[in-house]
Amino acid sequence: MSAIATAGTKAPASSQEARQRRQMASVNDELAAQSKMAPQVSILIPTRNEAGNVDELLRRLEPVVSQTAMEIIFVDDSTDNTPQVIDQAGRPYVRPVRLIHRELAERLGGLGGAVVEGMRAARGQWIVVMDGDLQHPPELIPQMLAKAVHTDADLVVASRYGGQGDASSFNRARVMVSQGSTLAAKTVFPRRLHGVDDPMSGFFLVRRDAVDLNRLRPNGFKILLEIIGRTPGLVIESVPFSFGERHAGESKASLVEGYRYLQLLAMLRLGAGFVKFAQFAIVGVSGLIVNTLLLAFWTEAAGLYYLVSLLLATQGSTLWNFLLSERWVFQGEQARGTWKSRGALFFVMNNLALLVRSPIVFTLTSALGVNYLVSNVISMVILLLMRYALADRLIWGDHAPSLPATAPVAYTD
Repeated sequence: MSAIATAGTKAPASSQEARQRRQMASVNDELAAQSKMAPQVSILIPTRNEAGNVDELLRRLEPVVSQTAMEIIFVDDSTDNTPQVIDQAGRPYVRPVRLIHRELAERLGGLGGAVVEGMRAARGQWIVVMDGDLQHPPELIPQMLAKAVHTDADLVVASRYGGQGDASSFNRARVMVSQGSTLAAKTVFPRRLHGVDDPMSGFFLVRRDAVDLNRLRPNGFKILLEIIGRTPGLVIESVPFSFGERHAGESKASLVEGYRYLQLLAMLRLGAGFVKFAQFAIVGVSGLIVNTLLLAFWTEAAGLYYLVSLLLATQGSTLWNFLLSERWVFQGEQARGTWKSRGALFFVMNNLALLVRSPIVFTLTSALGVNYLVSNVISMVILLLMRYALADRLIWGDHAPSLPATAPVAYTD
C-alpha cells in the first residue's frame, strides 16, 4: 500500500515546528546535491499489534516528513487490526506510507528480521529505524539527519545514556537489564563499541549504502548491535534523547528476547557455526541423560527386560531431542517440509539407529558383562556421531550444524 496526498490548509507552525524547518533547511541542499531521486529518507517502523499508536505516530511525524522528501515504511508482524489502521491512516498522508505485512511463516528473525526486510525495500539514501510506540520521539529525526550530513557519518545512534540523554521512564528492573546488556556488549566488544553510548538503542539513522544486508543475521530486538558487529569501518555518531512513555499497547520485551540477545552476542563473538554446534551438543547430552533415566526406570522400576526398556527409552529421548532441536536449535529457520514430516523422519532415523545400537548394547552387556546403562551410553555416543554427520542434515537440510572452523569469529574487535 502506498498513498500520496496533498496536505490541506495548515495552522500556523508552532515554535518547535519552526525549529525543525530551519534544521531541515540546513541539510536539504546537501541532500539534493547527493541525489536528485526521491525519497531521500526512509523512516522504517517495525510493528506488532500497535494499532493504538499508528494515528498519533503519523500525526507527530507529519511536520518532520513535510520538510524533505521522505517515505514511511511499516513492516508489520501483527495479529490484530494494525495493518488495516496503517492502510486507512496512510491513504490521505502527506508522504508515501508503505506497508509490508509479514505472515506468520515469514516472520524470521523477529523485530530484527522485520528491519532488514524494510531496509531491502527502502528507497531513501538514509534509513531511520524507530519503534512504533512513540517511545522514540519523531521530532529528533531532523537533528539525527543533520548530524549525519554535517559529520559525514554512516550511522547516527539516538542515545539514552550520552550527553543529555535520559531513560527515566524505565522502572528499576528495566534500568538494570538495559544497563547490564550495554555493559555486556561493551565488555565483549570493547574496541568496536568504543564511543558508542547506547549499542542497545532501537532508534538510529543509517546510510543505506554503508550496510551489506546480506551479511546480517537478525535475531530479535538488537538489530543495531547486529549492524555494528557485521559492518566494520562504520563512522558512528550519536545524539542524546529522552526515552518516552509508551503511548498505547503493551511492551514486547520478554525473557525470550533476553535469550536472543545473549545468543546474538555469542554468534557475533564466536560465529554462528560454533553456537549452532554448541546447541546441538547440549541437546545431544540432554537426550542421553533422558534416555538413561528412562532406561533405568523401565528396567528397575517396571521390571522389563533391558532390551525392551531400551526400545521404550528411545521413543522418549527421541521426542525430547526432536522438540529441543525444533524449538531451540533450528527455531526461526526455514527447514525442509513441515514439523510433522520432520518429526516422522526424526523418529524413523532414531529407530533405525536403534537397530544398530541394540546389538552393541547386547554384546557389551550379555557377552562382556558391562552394566546395561554403561553399554547404552557407549552405543549412544557412537550413534550420536553418526547422526550428527548424516541424519540431521537429511531432516533440517543446510541448516544442520557443521563443525565450526578453527577461527569462527564473525565479529572482529
